[in-house]
Amino acid sequence: MADARGLEGLTVILVTGATGKVGREAVEQLVALGRDVRALSRRPEEAGLPEGVEVVAGSPADADSLAVALKGVDAALVVLSGDVAGEARAFAAAAAEAGLGRVVFLSSGSVLHPLAHGIAEEHRAAEEAIRGIGAEWTFLRPGPFHANTSWWVRTVREEGRVRDWIGNNPGAPIDEYDISSAAVVALTRPGHEGKAYLLTGPEVLTSEEQARILGGALGRELEFSVAPQGEVVDVFAGITGDREAAVTNVAALHSPEVPWSKVSPAVRELTGRDPRPYREWAAANAPLFG
Repeated sequence: MADARGLEGLTVILVTGATGKVGREAVEQLVALGRDVRALSRRPEEAGLPEGVEVVAGSPADADSLAVALKGVDAALVVLSGDVAGEARAFAAAAAEAGLGRVVFLSSGSVLHPLAHGIAEEHRAAEEAIRGIGAEWTFLRPGPFHANTSWWVRTVREEGRVRDWIGNNPGAPIDEYDISSAAVVALTRPGHEGKAYLLTGPEVLTSEEQARILGGALGRELEFSVAPQGEVVDVFAGITGDREAAVTNVAALHSPEVPWSKVSPAVRELTGRDPRPYREWAAANAPLFG
């Protein structure tokens, strides 16, 4: 198990989900710090990661590829997708076998939600599995990402409007860059062992306010509407095949009691700077929306 002294001398850091938005940025920041990074990727030939990063083919659900990826690793950033709880259990078993000393897990702010729902349950189960490794752990619990508004690309391009799926309650969305930065700090600096951080952006916005900011970045006004919950349930159930989970997840997302309804100081506490506002994301990503 890594101690506070050993964090500065970690030799190999594994990143799963290394080609996603959070994982890729974390890899780039770690490389910039001079760290030796190993990435686990389902499609290594398409990874396109920085020079010097060792890419291992596989996934967090595959025991054989995990055994290879974890060999000689001191710490890991675990970013999962799909069956989050199942992948976490598979990773935890392999990590315990490998004697992993330090793990930072990208969880979800949904675990703090007062309403029971599937997203919260799977992330709570994943956190429990990570705790069971016996390694020092840190949980990062972000709310909605700035990039979630890329769901609006088609209707903005084709119709000049935003059709929102998560309601119009206030929340403090976060930039993926800030999540990655928080993860890198937790991986490479002491003092974050056994802690869980709710991560938000710097300002509370409704979805309609985000649409207005995006319209400003595009130089045009966007029509805004909120899809009825029943319509959203139908869409989610069609994607996952689990209508019961879709009902509870949609109800939680539309609830005014979301844990990210207030700004958290965690990003500043971890990184020493304020998180990026949504307007910066909108300006940088305006070309996506045509």
